[in-house]
Amino acid sequence: MPSSAPVRRAPLAALLAGLALGLPALLMWTSWSSFQTQQEQKRVYLQSLIGALAARLETLPQPEDPEQLEMLAAEEPALAGVVILKERKPGDGLDELWEGRRLFLLEQREEAQVRIVRGFVPFHANGQLCIARIDLWADAADFIVRPARRNLTASAAASLALFVLSVLMWREIQARQRALLRQAELEHLARLGRLAAVMAHEIRNPLGTIKGFAQLLEEQLPDSQKALAAPIITESARLERLVNDLLAYGRPRQPAIVSIPLRSLLDGLVESFRRAAGSVEIAWTPESVPEDFPIETDPDLLKQILLNLLRNAAEAASGSSRPQVMLRVSTGPAEARFEVRDNGPGFSPEAMQRAFEPFFTTKASGSGLGLAISRRLAGALGGTLELNNAPEGGATALLRLPVRARTDRPDHSLHS
Repeated sequence: MPSSAPVRRAPLAALLAGLALGLPALLMWTSWSSFQTQQEQKRVYLQSLIGALAARLETLPQPEDPEQLEMLAAEEPALAGVVILKERKPGDGLDELWEGRRLFLLEQREEAQVRIVRGFVPFHANGQLCIARIDLWADAADFIVRPARRNLTASAAASLALFVLSVLMWREIQARQRALLRQAELEHLARLGRLAAVMAHEIRNPLGTIKGFAQLLEEQLPDSQKALAAPIITESARLERLVNDLLAYGRPRQPAIVSIPLRSLLDGLVESFRRAAGSVEIAWTPESVPEDFPIETDPDLLKQILLNLLRNAAEAASGSSRPQVMLRVSTGPAEARFEVRDNGPGFSPEAMQRAFEPFFTTKASGSGLGLAISRRLAGALGGTLELNNAPEGGATALLRLPVRARTDRPDHSLHS
């Protein structure tokens, strides 16, 4: 069911992506094309106006007369100036006009911080070929492009708003999709956890009977045959740990918060680990924790978390030439930090990504629940648990717990 949700939303996502990119692009292209068309119309209008003024000059008896030019300027407010050129000058760039190979030359200039449109047009005055340099104010034809410019600005703003809105909608859909997938995953894990708890509870009693009779049998067998019962006891103990993990994950209990001296708890924990770790050394400096430093927590749950982390670290370091686990503890007024480090190979990228996933394990034998349980127990105690690869090699598990229990902490049932 969860895996089909993204498939069903794929067409909607593709449509939204198309709208987010296509509509703004289409709107901007349409507005820009309209603006360019109006710009061309502006150029044609100015060119026609300059041509009309040149034709008007041909009707004047004396085109160079200042009074007649003033009269012409009064008739056309867009006119900024007129200069009559009667002779060709080398390098003036007007050869094509003088030779009749071109009938019009238009350019834009800025003089005295004023934009003008300058046109060169050949005309005849009193039977002589002349060229009129006619200057028009550049804003004389702005009325043509002003609506297109406003439309382009509005289109740009609308396109940006549409794009931002589409991106926000896309992110909302993605977040909702992730939430639905996470909800389906949690529901699946809840069913799996309840099933595992029921099965573990049903297995626990007969498993205890098998282990008890195997131990009794081992005591009564002669020394030459005791090895026959040893695998039964060993495997029963392993299954018992697995059953305990399943019960802890499926039916965890509520924390019972008490104030205890942290150092004595850690000393007992380290001693228990040393007895069970075999050849794995543990580096622990008790002096890093004040002898009378108190912490408000559930000692049983804290021991379970740390023992899980120490056991995992010992298993990871077992392949080293000198397997070693380090436990570093630092305390502050508000938080206690427990760092468990090993000198093993560290986490692979996949293992790092899925380390807290229930039932995921890279070991040949194991439930894959140790880290998942530890993280949930850390959350129940108001803390956090994170994993990292150490730069110098090996892996590090960092547990942070509050020194004082928070009264406003939400109820942690620990159930999936």
